[in-house]
Amino acid sequence: MERNFLQIITEQRDEIPVIKASGWVAREQEGAVNINSRLVQIISGIRRSGKSTLAHRVLTGTNYGYVNFDDERLTGLDAGSLNLLLEALYAVYGKFTHLLLDEIQNVDSWHLFVNRLLRNNIKIILTGSNSKLLNRESASQLTGRYSTIELFPFSFCEFLNSKGVKIIKSITARDKGILFNHFNEYMKAGGFPEVLAGEDKKIYLLNLFEAIVTRDIIYRHNIRNVRTLKELAILLSGTFAGEISYNRLKNIFALGSENTVKNYITYFEEAWLFLSLPKFSFKKQESLRYRKIYLIDPGFTVISGKDFSLNFGRLLENIVFLQLIRDARRLDYEVYYYKKNCEVDFVIYHNRKVIELIQVTITLEDSKTLKREVRSLVTASHDLNATKLTIITMREEQELTADGLKIEVKPVTGWMLEKCKKAE
Repeated sequence: MERNFLQIITEQRDEIPVIKASGWVAREQEGAVNINSRLVQIISGIRRSGKSTLAHRVLTGTNYGYVNFDDERLTGLDAGSLNLLLEALYAVYGKFTHLLLDEIQNVDSWHLFVNRLLRNNIKIILTGSNSKLLNRESASQLTGRYSTIELFPFSFCEFLNSKGVKIIKSITARDKGILFNHFNEYMKAGGFPEVLAGEDKKIYLLNLFEAIVTRDIIYRHNIRNVRTLKELAILLSGTFAGEISYNRLKNIFALGSENTVKNYITYFEEAWLFLSLPKFSFKKQESLRYRKIYLIDPGFTVISGKDFSLNFGRLLENIVFLQLIRDARRLDYEVYYYKKNCEVDFVIYHNRKVIELIQVTITLEDSKTLKREVRSLVTASHDLNATKLTIITMREEQELTADGLKIEVKPVTGWMLEKCKKAE
């Protein structure tokens, strides 16, 4: 296949001003990208989460080249083609100190290309939409010469920034009401930048979901049972924030083994469609056996076609989960759920110690709900020797005492604002 690399690189270079002019919201991971490091900077995350925009913005002011491998004209490149591509890069950009390689997972021999560039003292930023592929190949081929940054769609804090809402420490009743209104909007819209910029949410996210399943999973893993894989993805998108049974899913879709189900779910996670949460257990085998599944973005509730209002409680739990995972990456702790003598939504674990238990519920107004949530926290507290207990609700704020233990009840917006401050 004959390729005009000079034309391709030139056309991609001309797209850079359009990308930069599309609007910029400060990302929490922005400071984690060290463009002057000798380590390869890898920005990994779901498609359309803003990886390329982040990379272009942090490179502003440097002399850098750019290749977007998510271009059908660059499919199936071999080592010889990469050498011609590099020649075209120098022809278009002249001498450059930095190089941005976008969606690098589309190139089979990318690590050889990157190692050659490193030997020439070029500073590299890679982006990719397949977490496991990048991590696995980075570890084996770059031999420690890389740093990974994970980028999700906008958090609630970034969503507020995109709306020009100033995050303040103490807020009035009016401010609380407005903030609550913004949170409701975030629950419905999600955090994909282009949806927030005005794209039709349903059409955009349905197309994105289909593209990820097709391009990043079916084509990459040569899936033969396409219909089953797609139906599984749709089912999971409607049962998020719930514990999954590999055996049950195997039976529903008449698959040959649980391993097939596990493989499909692993592919979903690699492409960032879903994230899974392991069950907390001091027995590692039990912890690996059980999982809860969450959406990578609240906007993906449109995939299942179910009524948003019916998923309200689970959607709140999903949003809290995403924030906890963001913080876990930054603050170096682990997140689990607990299900033994009771059920607790989230267990925060650090240095072999449970440091916090968190329950998520829409409201505690119903006495049965209050008793259930408090009883679960108290029981798990005794089981796991945890003393920091939290219940996150939509609007309530109070302090409870049960069995000599203090339980803080926090509105989700206030809890999220605390996370904004810590990320600053």
